[in-house]
Amino acid sequence: MSRSRTERLLLTADGAVDAHGKTWPAFAAWCAAHPGARVALLAGPDRMHSLRVPDDLPLPGDAERLAYARLQFTHYFGAAAQSWPLTAWQHGVCAWCDGELGALSVTAAEHRVRLTSLRPSWALLPADDGDAGLLEGELLTWLRRRDGRLVELQQRHADDELLQQLQGTRLVRADALLAGTGNDEAPDFIEQPSHARPLIWAWAATAAGACALVALQAQGQQDEARRLREQAAVLDRITRPTAAAPAPPPNPAARNRAWAAAQQLDTDWAALWAGVERALPPGLQLTALDLDRQGMRVEGQAAEADGVTRLVDRLTLTASAGQEVVLTRLQRPDAAADAGGLRFEVQRRSGGAR
Repeated sequence: MSRSRTERLLLTADGAVDAHGKTWPAFAAWCAAHPGARVALLAGPDRMHSLRVPDDLPLPGDAERLAYARLQFTHYFGAAAQSWPLTAWQHGVCAWCDGELGALSVTAAEHRVRLTSLRPSWALLPADDGDAGLLEGELLTWLRRRDGRLVELQQRHADDELLQQLQGTRLVRADALLAGTGNDEAPDFIEQPSHARPLIWAWAATAAGACALVALQAQGQQDEARRLREQAAVLDRITRPTAAAPAPPPNPAARNRAWAAAQQLDTDWAALWAGVERALPPGLQLTALDLDRQGMRVEGQAAEADGVTRLVDRLTLTASAGQEVVLTRLQRPDAAADAGGLRFEVQRRSGGAR
């Protein structure tokens, strides 16, 4: 086997499958039979969960997407999801849920195998517009692409009812695509080496020389600043007027009222309201809003409970450190005129509040 060639290996519930269709009992068994090889790993939904983040959520960067995904995975899979390794891409997040991620690297290193990537199995599907499904045992990953973008991704059990719904959709087994080209949209859990390392060393040497020059200039500026401070102290002693009688201490109550008023004037109320407005999903109607620097209370009406849940998720993402967002009331009104809606109350408050 040529060491320059990168082999593809699909991790499955039964072990691993290579591009020749051979099944190995475990990744370690494949490594033992291929010392010194290069391998790109792919994992299905039984080992790696994928989440497509809705486009209408205010999640501009990887940090925001990772925080949102951590909440969702924990909600659906329990406390174990809090420690799963995550990796983000432009439209979503993947979670490795099959033990310690570093164990794969350790196994590869024991046999001098170079692990080049670890990506979800749906990376095997070509990046063509349309609907496509990837079958792996009893699980199905269904993707929809429009205008070169991945607009929808679902991972579900492939029961007869679901397969009936997907009649006409291109369905293919994952192991049949190991020899194909796939797509580059899926994220990678393995950090790729930089191709600009020589340039980095050259930049570092230049930066070191510049830092030395700046240090010399800074020393000269510190000497000049010390001399100016000494001159300023002499002038201050010469021109300082006679000290006036000390003013009486301010009234504590008046001082507290003045401080509270200054705090209110210093608050960016427009930004606080804009944050609430951005977090409000379509279909929700506000009936009351109490807003201050420490917290917030929102009352309103919603057609469905899902809209209220999305409001809570969005407000949680924008909460400050030490704050929590709590759904304190969700009920259907008794009045017949309001029978089609739900009344809710959401509060954002300090974590210790009750």
